[in-house]
Amino acid sequence: MKKIVMMACAMSFAMNMMAENVKFKVSNMHCDNCANRVEKVLKGNDAVSQVKVNLECKAVCVSYDEKKTSAEALLKALTEAKFQAEIMKKCNKEDGCKHDGEDKCDKKDNQEKHECGGDGCGHHDDKANK
Repeated sequence: MKKIVMMACAMSFAMNMMAENVKFKVSNMHCDNCANRVEKVLKGNDAVSQVKVNLECKAVCVSYDEKKTSAEALLKALTEAKFQAEIMKKCNKEDGCKHDGEDKCDKKDNQEKHECGGDGCGHHDDKANK
């Protein structure tokens, strides 16, 4: 049993070492529904292991297997889902970046309030078509 636990820990560590991290800015992510949709789009890719959405900052941090996908492919998935996204930061393994603690944003830049009633951001309209 002890060997199984140690092997599981080693596999988890190895998978984290292979993970690449990227941070996206999603300028038209305005509400919880938008944030949930962003997360769903990204987690739809089997290579994605973790998604952290910060609605207030309009930022999304993603950990993924670089052997299976790329930041550009994830960006394309977001734009195909009608999100206005851009890559803010790519991280390499050497700096050990997991984007922890980088969720803080300048609230003055995000004063915009938006209530989606079905047509405010355009993403809700797609649900009726699926």
